[in-house]
Amino acid sequence: MKETYHIHINGLVQGVGFRPYVCRIAQSMQMTGVVNNSNDGVHIKITACPSNAEKFYNHIITHPPQGAIITSHTIKKEALQLFTSFSIIESAPNTEAAILLTPDVAICKNCKQEMEEPFNKRKGYAFTTCVHCGPRYSIITALPYDRANTTMANLEMCDSCRDEYSTINNSRHYSQTNSCNSCAIPMHLFSSATNECKTRDGEKIIEMLVSILQSGKIAAVKGIGGYLLVCDATNEEVVNTLRQRKHRPAKPFAVLYPSIEMAQMDTDISTIEKQALQSDQAPIVLCKKKSKTSTANAVAPGLDKIGVMLPYAPLLYLIATKCNKPLIATSGNISGAAIIYNDDDALENLFDIADYILTYEREIVVPQDDSVVQFTESGQRIIIRRSRGLAPNYFPNPLGFSNQTVLATGAELKSAFAILHKNNLFISQYLGDQQALESQESYLHTLAHLQQLLKIIPSVVITDKHPAYNISMLANAYARQYQISCVHTTQHHKAHFTSVLAENNLLQTNEHIAGIVWDGTGWGDDEQIWGSEIFLFENKEMKRVAHLDYFPVVAGDKMSLEPRLSALSLLQHMPEAQHIIQPMFSEAEWTFYQKLLQTTNGLQTSSMGRFLDGIGAILGICNKNTYEGECAMQMEALARNCKEEIDDHYLLYLEENMIKWQKFIEGVIDDVKHKQDRSFICRKVFYSLAKAIGELRAHLNINALAFSGGVFQNALLADFIIAGLGKNNKLYFHKQLSPNDECIALGQLACWALKIDAI
Repeated sequence: MKETYHIHINGLVQGVGFRPYVCRIAQSMQMTGVVNNSNDGVHIKITACPSNAEKFYNHIITHPPQGAIITSHTIKKEALQLFTSFSIIESAPNTEAAILLTPDVAICKNCKQEMEEPFNKRKGYAFTTCVHCGPRYSIITALPYDRANTTMANLEMCDSCRDEYSTINNSRHYSQTNSCNSCAIPMHLFSSATNECKTRDGEKIIEMLVSILQSGKIAAVKGIGGYLLVCDATNEEVVNTLRQRKHRPAKPFAVLYPSIEMAQMDTDISTIEKQALQSDQAPIVLCKKKSKTSTANAVAPGLDKIGVMLPYAPLLYLIATKCNKPLIATSGNISGAAIIYNDDDALENLFDIADYILTYEREIVVPQDDSVVQFTESGQRIIIRRSRGLAPNYFPNPLGFSNQTVLATGAELKSAFAILHKNNLFISQYLGDQQALESQESYLHTLAHLQQLLKIIPSVVITDKHPAYNISMLANAYARQYQISCVHTTQHHKAHFTSVLAENNLLQTNEHIAGIVWDGTGWGDDEQIWGSEIFLFENKEMKRVAHLDYFPVVAGDKMSLEPRLSALSLLQHMPEAQHIIQPMFSEAEWTFYQKLLQTTNGLQTSSMGRFLDGIGAILGICNKNTYEGECAMQMEALARNCKEEIDDHYLLYLEENMIKWQKFIEGVIDDVKHKQDRSFICRKVFYSLAKAIGELRAHLNINALAFSGGVFQNALLADFIIAGLGKNNKLYFHKQLSPNDECIALGQLACWALKIDAI
């Protein structure tokens, strides 16, 4: 006897071809019924005998379509309905939004193949997509996911594309981004803000752009999540021109290669790195440079890795393959700000850098830089920047169900916010440094967009404890705007620790865990600048048990920009060694900073970031950072290239709750005096830090350690820790988030859930 069943499936089930997949399964099983999208997932109704209904249901749940994530599913009987066939019906948008949001997906193998086929209607088409690939999060304006709720709503499909869309066995059945050369997304090429090249022919525009790049010019090209600045990576002159115009003297550029084979000519790419490059997320992957490369020296000065990327969008694929050489592909932004994604903003601002701008008539809704990852030699993945392809979902949600909607505003630097809504957790893409006005605007725009998509208003806001941070002021202003009375603050480094605990599902553990949090800056509970903290987590409570011995903060925030100031602070009570760094200062500066050091206002720091900066300056590697982390990155590159075995270490030792570093610095200075190679000293520094963690573990008598903070972006340090402690201890690293401040929002939510720093 036939009955009608209602199947409800939730999770990441829209924008992955779920409805056409269900149609094909129903057809193969001779089922009748309907399927549609809703704000709370996918709804299916079938009329069948109980055994066939169960078989159909189990098949869909156990074999979902590529890219889908099922978080919940139910099947219930309903009043009998008779269907004559199986079809997709109109979406139902009136339910409460409660689904995961599909991230943008890199171009798939089949779409690439079609673009190369001589007689295919998508040959050379710059916006080829299918149900398995293409823009999603970057173009969606409302839920559920349908073309009418994207920035392609005003672009009509041609008859041929409409036939594909309507044909159940076609690979583009219900592909919401479907288009081809006959109904192409219009492109525009500008040589100035007011001068557009006359042709609108897509193939001709790409040919013109390729010629422009080959002639040594710089172009701004609209990508999936924003504009990229593109030029010939083998041309030293144009790469240096880009650096001058972008005011970016040394920060490394990512390099777009047309193929993995060409990338392998310049870099050593491991199996795991190759898999990441060719994944649906297609991040930039930091790969080891070969001794000789085709790229200009100015691509990544002082570093031993290149940020390799493969074309993740059809437009980039066409440009890269037609140029057939490595291309710089770096974020189109004003230094320190989020990527420019709005066409008008690009035309107004990017001609200060680019000679030409290529845009097209598919709007980007929210900014997204390219994600960046690296892998240690032991295979540990370290996310450097989480954005396109990875944001905004976080699954599985380690915080559990919440009957409140909670916003965590994240950190001041490397900012990203998080929203906990019922059983779903969303963590935004990287949104830049909130000291920059442009980044603040992008942050608020992205927050408003996600809030509008989910149709929610938070009842709780959590932010950083530092009252003067822009992010803290933003949180308080947001709470006033929406009349939210519950505003909590959390200490920065406690949020670091709870974030890595959450990532490893340890928030409810009875296990005793030591948290090693090493980074640059965070306002401490004692109103000092923390940055090298040891916490103990037990019985869902956290205690600070040790920290790097304080040293003076010199010239406030300027200290993070000038490693020479950190060195001066570390050498304050070692006058016999100060001659090493004195040449880094003018005579007037030396006098000024010496007086400043003697008349300090008492503000001190335990920052491991500043400690390493100081060592880098003592070694003459870098006395002024031109970008965040420059000194530490150059130290890591030098250390990685040292082939000598390290059988000794500099001394860090615990005295009461202070980690004493003075003997460590004395050891570095002694090696400098004995003219040890800088690469050897750098390697010894990182080996010594790992060794110190082992000694600290033994002192605490604990065998579970969790690591967070920007210092743990250092792949060499991570491998030293894994090699020294991994065999007999439990080591917990970040998995889906970066150890840098992009993880803070999750940690803030975790602190709130555990009632840590709940004020």
